[in-house]
Amino acid sequence: MAVYIKAESQNVLRRILVELPELVLWVLLVTAIYYAYFVQPINTLPAYTWLTGHWRTTSHYSHGPLIPLIAAWLLWWKRDQLRRVVIRPCSWGMAVVVVAMGLYYVGVKGVQERVVVISFVCLLYGLALALGGRELFALTFFPISFLFLMVPLNFFESHVGVPLRLLMARSSTVVLNWLGIETVQVGTAIYSKVFQFDVANPCSGIQSLMALTTVTAAYAYVTQQAQWKRWVLFLSAIPLAVLGNMARVISIALVAQTWGQEVALRMYHDYSGYIVFAVALSLMVFVGWLLHQPFGQIWKRWTQPVVPRKDL
Repeated sequence: MAVYIKAESQNVLRRILVELPELVLWVLLVTAIYYAYFVQPINTLPAYTWLTGHWRTTSHYSHGPLIPLIAAWLLWWKRDQLRRVVIRPCSWGMAVVVVAMGLYYVGVKGVQERVVVISFVCLLYGLALALGGRELFALTFFPISFLFLMVPLNFFESHVGVPLRLLMARSSTVVLNWLGIETVQVGTAIYSKVFQFDVANPCSGIQSLMALTTVTAAYAYVTQQAQWKRWVLFLSAIPLAVLGNMARVISIALVAQTWGQEVALRMYHDYSGYIVFAVALSLMVFVGWLLHQPFGQIWKRWTQPVVPRKDL
């Protein structure tokens, strides 16, 4: 018995000595990543603190904290496939790691927090490829890419926000006139005999567009198998966000027409944001359902000549 225990102790000790260098490397790697992105200040704040602060202060990125959680859930959803992965480290992964470190250096030296955050996502690409191989990289590619959606893009406010506001005002004015409510568009404002209001930034669609692209990307990845269908569903987030916000603006105008402008802007306006997501998410599910339909078989049945039945 004593001999057996001694042999087992030697095996455990030998295993520890063999695995210790690898464990030390993992600890060093995790420590270096933690310091680079959670401790090292870029301007005055570390990249993580800057990012979470941006989520709290910028309304279109208030959904930002959900993005890493969704990415982690997507990995958990693939857990059975990940367990079966054969680890074959790929040398190309180190090239990606070097590119990521180059981006990090440029971001720190140039005080560009977004570049630093982007370098973190690129680093995950490189580590998955270098340590796990191509099979692991293929399985983790979308969950890692999903993290790009958490990077704030301020140029959307100036380059996309104003055109969206004009589009909302123009399209809502057309629909309201179709409904018999005489309205006139002046810039981003809508005027009628009963109400007048401006399509401001909250109604432009920026916030719903950012949030809806996040939800649609995850929904497309989970529900669609073909890659082109995933892209179609993901890109549909843009027109769906426009339709959802148009429904919101029109509903505000209808409430103002019925109960007055004060009721519409002071009581109804803040709650009307739910209409955007109710309409957009319903249409998203509908588009996903359409993509599942076998239209080729349906068309074939329609175009197939009818074979006359023989009288018995």
